[in-house]
Amino acid sequence: MKIKVAQLPKKIFDKKSTSHLLASLCYHYPQYTLKQVKRMPYKDVVLLLQQAHREQAALYYNLTQIAAAPHSEKGKSVKKLLNHFKDRM
Repeated sequence: MKIKVAQLPKKIFDKKSTSHLLASLCYHYPQYTLKQVKRMPYKDVVLLLQQAHREQAALYYNLTQIAAAPHSEKGKSVKKLLNHFKDRM
């Protein structure tokens, strides 16, 4: 039994996926134009997109907690959630 090792593609990101990545950055950070983003270093683009996704995940997590809190036992989650947001203010 022989195992063939596949070669890595010469270009990991093609032009289309890079364009989608840059467009996604412009969507999350509307203060940047596509022209400005094209001149940014790749690591900065990835860093900004990762942060945007973390913030969006935190938002959805909080919204889920808000929706579920009233259904908790004796409203304990509501008080916990209120304290969490008071601490953040």
